[in-house]
Amino acid sequence: MRAVARAGLKGGRNPVQAVISGVRGDMADPLFRNAYALVANGAFTGMLGLAYWTLGALLYHDDPAAVGRNWATIQAIMFVGGVTMLNFLLIRFVPQTAGGTGRLVLACYGIGAAAALLLALAFLLVVPSRAPVYGHLDGWTAGTWFLLLAVGWNLFNQQEAVFTGLRHATWVPVVNLTFGVAKLALLALLALTLHPQNGIVLSWFVPMLVALVPVNAFLFGRLIPRHRERGHGRGDRTTCREIVRYFGGGYLGGIFQYASISLIPVVVTSRLHDDALNAYFQMAWALGMMLELLAMTLSLSLTVEGAFDPSALAASTRAALRRTFMLMLPAVVLAVVACPVALKLLGPGYAAQGAPLLQLLAIAVLPKAVIELYVGVLRVRSQTRLIATVQGVRLLGVLALVPLLFHGTRLTTIGMVVLGVNLMVAVAILPALRRACAPGASGAPVMAGGGT
Repeated sequence: MRAVARAGLKGGRNPVQAVISGVRGDMADPLFRNAYALVANGAFTGMLGLAYWTLGALLYHDDPAAVGRNWATIQAIMFVGGVTMLNFLLIRFVPQTAGGTGRLVLACYGIGAAAALLLALAFLLVVPSRAPVYGHLDGWTAGTWFLLLAVGWNLFNQQEAVFTGLRHATWVPVVNLTFGVAKLALLALLALTLHPQNGIVLSWFVPMLVALVPVNAFLFGRLIPRHRERGHGRGDRTTCREIVRYFGGGYLGGIFQYASISLIPVVVTSRLHDDALNAYFQMAWALGMMLELLAMTLSLSLTVEGAFDPSALAASTRAALRRTFMLMLPAVVLAVVACPVALKLLGPGYAAQGAPLLQLLAIAVLPKAVIELYVGVLRVRSQTRLIATVQGVRLLGVLALVPLLFHGTRLTTIGMVVLGVNLMVAVAILPALRRACAPGASGAPVMAGGGT
């Protein structure tokens, strides 16, 4: 953008015109257009999430334990529904499909939903009797709702990957903005009138269930047919054999990636015997993970554009790396400076316990961004074993150290573990990422044996 501004000044345009011209140029590039749409989605999600949890804390200010209990349930549903989604396949292969796009999407929907249902059943059979915070799920009514919401969350997340893979990520913030506003309205309604005890959980997921039908009608009725027409006759098509080969390591890597967001809070929650402390932790974790989702956006866009045109992968990777830090550095600085004041508005416990944790999680986003971009390169190259290795080391490192070092009182210990593990992994993969950015670096897939 600086180069654009300098060029604008030399050509007689003022800086504002130069910036507008630069933004227009970026929006003409699918890599940045889709990435900015996902960044906007992350920003909207973050702002609405902050408003949501602020409203929840205010509505439940006399009962922080209810906030902790409801949020623990939400995290469990998000983990079960999210760890079984097949977004990694949709983002990697939808750009290369044409006539088979609808079949690929339906297959991912069906497999993901079935896996979510089975995992949710296993969760209900094992966890509520062992972790007191989930004890309220031990019943037919609550259990049925848990199963339905886990499947719904799985499909809701997969439809976002379909938008991204179709190179129409601009629809993702539209859907999530509507979803976020509906959550806020329903939260107030349920907390004040109909169902206060489970109002947070229901307000989070009922709008999601309602949105599934019209959004997928739009996908299958309009966007997928357009994609099929535009992709007809363009290059080689992805084969079922390639997808199956990609599945094993790609799915394992996807599980590890999602579990690093959703399983860790479940593990921490099981070690907390204070529901109020759990509320402070969950608030900080939720906001920290919103920043992490911002770090993932350019990686996802890089995967889509790299799959669409592997020959441009090195140039796209360099551009994505520059833009990632241009966007993330100000966001991280703002989060570190502002979170103690912002969380203090929710109560002294949120500021004292949650703010230091959130500051560490925000700083950890920077090495996470490096890791995610490298994983984006590996997706394009179909090097799924390396994806699983990198994501597995991140997850297992945190899961091993949190129980060892965290004793249920100092939440900053969790942040230090997350920051330390991600920093070590980022340093380890940095030489390989630099080679991937070098001019002439290959973006061709390596499918044999999963690609290592």
